[in-house]
Amino acid sequence: MRELRIYTDGKPAAVLKQSLLLISVVFMVIPAIVSGSGLTAPPAIRRILWLMSFSGSALLTALALSVWLLSRFSPVEGLKIRKKLILFTRMFLHSEEDGALRHCVRWQYGMENGRVKTILYPNGLEKDTADIARRLSEYLEVTLLKYEEADRRACCVFGCAPERYNGLQMMKEGIAGWTGSDKTGRSYEPVPIYDGVVWDFVSEALHILLLAPSGAGKTCLLKYLCGMVLNRGHSLYVIDAKNSDFGMLFRQAGVRVATTTGEIIQLLTELVEEMEKRYYTTFYTYDPAVTDFKEKGMQGHFLIFDEILSVLSYADKDDKKEIERLLGQLALKGRAAGFSIVITAQKLNAADLPKAITEQCQTRIILGQMVSDETFHQATNMYKKDVGSIYRGDVGKGYAVTPKTGGLTYIETPLLPDDTGECLAVLRELGERGKPYGEGR
Repeated sequence: MRELRIYTDGKPAAVLKQSLLLISVVFMVIPAIVSGSGLTAPPAIRRILWLMSFSGSALLTALALSVWLLSRFSPVEGLKIRKKLILFTRMFLHSEEDGALRHCVRWQYGMENGRVKTILYPNGLEKDTADIARRLSEYLEVTLLKYEEADRRACCVFGCAPERYNGLQMMKEGIAGWTGSDKTGRSYEPVPIYDGVVWDFVSEALHILLLAPSGAGKTCLLKYLCGMVLNRGHSLYVIDAKNSDFGMLFRQAGVRVATTTGEIIQLLTELVEEMEKRYYTTFYTYDPAVTDFKEKGMQGHFLIFDEILSVLSYADKDDKKEIERLLGQLALKGRAAGFSIVITAQKLNAADLPKAITEQCQTRIILGQMVSDETFHQATNMYKKDVGSIYRGDVGKGYAVTPKTGGLTYIETPLLPDDTGECLAVLRELGERGKPYGEGR
């Protein structure tokens, strides 16, 4: 990336331009005056005058060309961004001097895949870098796709938001080629969600915390994630304490669904026991070549716990404690053994779930427009006013934080048809391909 230091005072550059302009004009005017006077000059003088005129014209042309190339109308995108950063920065920058030393902000900027990436080092001169990012987005007239503030710097990515994925098409990928033994083939490829944001099975991003108020598109995203789990050839389990259409859909698709408190505890107990068994039989002896379930080609176990607070709010004290204990074990130890949990809620306060569970959910997604600051903070460790742009949550739209993306990233969830029957047909086909997919459900 290129580096750019900007000071409030643009006088040195202006003085240099004016000086070069004056020199070029003088070099062009003097020969014109001499030739227009009618005087006959010796050959040596005429040669000098010609060189002066040529040098003045060349200097004026070069100066005009450089001014154009370095302007905000430059045809070179990188130079255009550079000039816009200079003009924008001088609108807000407060430079401080310490004797002969002048303190200033510093930028790094670059272009990648049609997007502009900037890194601002405010050096203590500007506190609200989120507001600067928001204003810069308006000044550049491009959408702020990502904002991250860390290590005394503010990183921004600007560009056009890409189109949403076709969720049903992605769930169907490879179905036509599943024949014979290939039906039981497994994949550990990350599940794409939106423009570089993925759900990586074999990483610290294995567990997901999904927060979205009613009508924000949570169920649609869960259908897609579940379909992709089955597409990758892994086991799927669903907890639907509300006994809603979501659970009914997966029950019809052949997925094991728990609804009552007893069924939930039983399912969690079985998963924990299976996880411990896998650790005892596979990871009991240390082998540096085998660090997780992928190295052994094992089947992953993915639990979707929908609306967890609806369970914990009505369960008695002992049941609630047991559910939290079992979930905590899956969250803490599930990664290497291939046991993943996806927890969803409409809202979340600090006291709603133990930190032993939430802190293990390294992939965090928040959807919807009507999201409280507390819920947003619990999901992202930031507040809505700090996102660096106007909060753009809506149906199927929101923000994600993953270990790979680092900062807060705007997302739009994959699209699925309104017709539930289409999804059900694909889920059934995915769930029935091969013996392992009918077990443990």
